[in-house]
Amino acid sequence: MIAVPSIPTLETERMVLRGWREDDLDALVDLFGDADVCRFIGGTKDRAATWRQLADYAGHWMLKGYGPYALSLKENGELIGYCGPWDPVGKHEEPEITYGLRAAFHRKGLMSEAVRACVAYAYETLKWPSVLSFIDKDNAASLGVVSKLGARHDGDAHLYGVVPVQIWRYPRPVGVV
Repeated sequence: MIAVPSIPTLETERMVLRGWREDDLDALVDLFGDADVCRFIGGTKDRAATWRQLADYAGHWMLKGYGPYALSLKENGELIGYCGPWDPVGKHEEPEITYGLRAAFHRKGLMSEAVRACVAYAYETLKWPSVLSFIDKDNAASLGVVSKLGARHDGDAHLYGVVPVQIWRYPRPVGVV
């Protein structure tokens, strides 16, 4: 019998942040097949590569006890993206909050809502001493999200030793020790 970790569900005003399911693949294929959406996350992926990415997200929960969540709308359950704690081997010495959203759901404040919930989860539940995201300096949409949430630029880094990014640290939510 395989021990499957219990993935806690988070809720925001408009979304449920939940564990991954096999039937999430088609929505992820839409996300990872969009060149504009994937411009800052390593480029597009075909269906097979997207399947492996879904497995990476699900497996991260198994191996680390946390990972990116599937973002689904409360109103209809539609998968719209991913967001959550992420710390693959070799990326950087600090874990981050990673995120991505299907193009049809951009510019609605949904990502800020999801990131806010994941930052609180990382501070409150995972007890991370610091919570950050790595952002490409030209990624205006993500820079808008981190700025909206009060994150501060805290230097630069190279993910996997080669991908230049900015480090953005989120403030501790009010009331979280």
